[in-house]
Amino acid sequence: MWRWLLLAVAVLAFAWMSWELTFSDHGYRVYQSERAQLERLEDELKAMKIRREWLAKEILRFRDDPAALEELVHRELGYVYPDEYMLIIPEGERDREKSEGEKSR
Repeated sequence: MWRWLLLAVAVLAFAWMSWELTFSDHGYRVYQSERAQLERLEDELKAMKIRREWLAKEILRFRDDPAALEELVHRELGYVYPDEYMLIIPEGERDREKSEGEKSR
């Protein structure tokens, strides 16, 4: 009888430990999700470092190259020289003209 009782206690203890190891707040499933989150964050960090390097190169290019700075001012601020004209087409108009051009083909 003691043997069966000891065996039952051992099986219950093993089952409880297995459950805790797998499903507790510090178990294997939580470990896997945190590991996946860590990998996502590391990938995001790599992308941010690449973007930071690109931005640093752009800053140096704008500091050293007046033509690059001039191109940025034209593109972003819409500045034009007195002898230039700027044609602005609204987004909706551009899409509609594109779709009409495809239909006529």
